[in-house]
Amino acid sequence: MRVFWVLVLLAIGGVMAVVHSAGKVGVGYAAKQLCSGVFVSGLPARFVLDNDIEPRLATVPLLSRFLTTDINGATASARVLTAQAEATYRAGYGCTLHGDIAESATPNPAAPSQASDLAAESKTQTMSAQHTATPQALTQIVDDAFAEPSGGGRNTLAMVVMHRGQLVAERYADPVAPSTRLQGWSMNKSLMASFVGIQVAKGDLALTDNVAARLTALGVPPKTFAGLSEAMTLKHLMSMTSGLDFEERYFPGDDVTEMLYGHGPMWQVPVGLGQRHEPGKVFSYSSGDTNVVSFLWQNTLGDEPYIDWLQREVYAPLALTEPLLEPDVAGYQVGSSFANLTARDWARVGQWWLDAWHGRDALLSQGWQRTAVTPGDSVGGANYGLGFWLNTEQRIFPDLSENTFYSGGNSGQFVVVMPEAELVVVRLGLTLEESKSAMAPVLVALSDYFSKQVPAPATKVASALP
Repeated sequence: MRVFWVLVLLAIGGVMAVVHSAGKVGVGYAAKQLCSGVFVSGLPARFVLDNDIEPRLATVPLLSRFLTTDINGATASARVLTAQAEATYRAGYGCTLHGDIAESATPNPAAPSQASDLAAESKTQTMSAQHTATPQALTQIVDDAFAEPSGGGRNTLAMVVMHRGQLVAERYADPVAPSTRLQGWSMNKSLMASFVGIQVAKGDLALTDNVAARLTALGVPPKTFAGLSEAMTLKHLMSMTSGLDFEERYFPGDDVTEMLYGHGPMWQVPVGLGQRHEPGKVFSYSSGDTNVVSFLWQNTLGDEPYIDWLQREVYAPLALTEPLLEPDVAGYQVGSSFANLTARDWARVGQWWLDAWHGRDALLSQGWQRTAVTPGDSVGGANYGLGFWLNTEQRIFPDLSENTFYSGGNSGQFVVVMPEAELVVVRLGLTLEESKSAMAPVLVALSDYFSKQVPAPATKVASALP
């Protein structure tokens, strides 16, 4: 009988440990998304809860049943049973989970040239197709991206179409508006690849840089990365062939959830796990790899806050309108995930990549962009370059050119670039099952539509968008 009760207690302890781990992830996600949704995107709290947080947590009944949230000042908090978390908003930096951030972690916490906060403004704008002159056939294609399938769940929030550098169609779902910054999730990985490309051109980084040597030169204690292969390079990290023993399953307690919703510098999680494979051999999608890249990139900026560097090197040249790229608790930009841009700004970024691919951009070289969208030769890596998804071997868009490439993020975020067609298509939403975003037929319809148009010179997006 005694053994029986010991087993019962162990079972209960195991269940409670799982519940606590799930609760830690759940409250971390809830606090961070509520904070960013309200203070960065300017969306009503109820909208964020109903369309993002609660559907995500519904897969674990205890989380959705016992979740409580609160907004106090510039801080959003969440609690599930014994687990709790908070995220705090700061101008220029957005929201950071587990709010007590040392001022020294992010020098100059106020952005140098931030315009007025969009929180109040964006709430007042309503759904509309912005260009009344848009042809009906094109309008219908865009409308199809918003149509809900049987059972719902598509939740398209914004769509922008650029053709030859011109804004030709856009639509938003209430309460999202042209001024609403929306989270791109893993589309930040493509941005990070471009930031690295700028530093490579300056000679501050190289794809052949040895990661362990870089960490050593930065004064990182050797025990932090003791299991790291001495053969690993920056290119291995950017192509997600690092071989690090990092799991990206988004289950409670796995590596990626510990990284995103834990309490320390995010880049330290993947480098502390050691190797599963020899670098360069096996592709394994890893947000951890990108956050190590972000750490290395940011350390090439010297004492300059990363938001100042981005404002000068990227935002101003591209005429971006108030993007917010959020940091972790140590002040390092979360290169894997937390970039918030308007749909029009995502389109500007897509046009940047398109112009670079064609060799007509002064900021990114054609050589870099072509390299970034070249498939790797690792096992499983034929559809991934350096921070970009490709339309090569598996052909996720089989009816489009192999030169099509895209930036993709969780919940159905897309910036799709079709170089031959001179098309950039942005789709943002809160899709629980990403297949429901149904991008393939929309992209094919757009490609077919514009293939019938009279050719015209391509222009830079910065002068083409209002």
